[in-house]
Amino acid sequence: MKHPPEPQEFSLIDIRKVWPGEAKEFTPWLAENLQALAGHLGIGELELDRTEVEVPGGRRLDILAKDPDGGKWAIENQYGEADHDHLTRALAYAVGLECRAVVVVAESHRDEFVAVADEWNRYSEAYGPSGIRLFLSAIEAGRIGNSGPGYRFRLVAGPNEWKSVTAAGGYPSEADRLRHEKRREFWSGLQKVMREKGNLAGSTSFSGQVNDVTVLTKKAFSFQFLMTMESCRVVLRIDSLDKKENNRLFDALSERKATITKSLDGSLEWINNEKHRVNRISWTPVGACGYRTPFDERQSGYEALADAMYKFRETLMPYIERLV
Repeated sequence: MKHPPEPQEFSLIDIRKVWPGEAKEFTPWLAENLQALAGHLGIGELELDRTEVEVPGGRRLDILAKDPDGGKWAIENQYGEADHDHLTRALAYAVGLECRAVVVVAESHRDEFVAVADEWNRYSEAYGPSGIRLFLSAIEAGRIGNSGPGYRFRLVAGPNEWKSVTAAGGYPSEADRLRHEKRREFWSGLQKVMREKGNLAGSTSFSGQVNDVTVLTKKAFSFQFLMTMESCRVVLRIDSLDKKENNRLFDALSERKATITKSLDGSLEWINNEKHRVNRISWTPVGACGYRTPFDERQSGYEALADAMYKFRETLMPYIERLV
């Protein structure tokens, strides 16, 4: 009788093998993938509000996010071990911006900072909903066996009301559980329609809690769905890991902007933010649905999204083939 293979461990590697730089690579990635952080830590759902947020004193907060209730979350990140500056600065930002919570993301956190976070949360919980919660999260890069480099978040310190449910594999509230279920339903429904229309989806998993799914990758180009509460868009993500090369590829496609836009019969958003490494071309098709769209209206939304992705790929791929 054969025994199942032993599960392989997550072997840590230098975080720079995944994101070479903190400010130019990791912070923009985190801003665009807040649901990865929220999902790993079991802190509900977060959506990006702004990055590089100016605060009193001439400083800037890395990321400002919002939860579904409109509550603000201040997020600071750094490579290496979290220091006093980032911790105290994040708390000051949270007070100034009237946030409900702070998340400090670093590769590691000192024991004394964990003790401070636990004590802070003890007092914060005494103030009920008006208290500012403090989360310390570790970001770790690694591999499983011979896989490519990946990552994971780990909750180091957090409020007791979060830690108790996270340890049990749950989420902070019934509302959060319902939101996660709606997200799963959304991806499952879209995956079914995608496969009915062709083989573009392949073996791609649409079942996670992430807010984006990649359906096709060609060198530096990735075709993705990017979901929000009320809608969803199809996106061409351009990332060669080098900003200058990303700009070259983006500019080459931009030369065909009029032809591409006419072929898609829609308004495209061409995104090249010099503060971010990644460039994008984004299209929100008419009739696209989000995970909060009523269930009886979602089927037509799935159809619109699937048709848009196949047409998006068909239109852009000839230009991409020439570039790669």
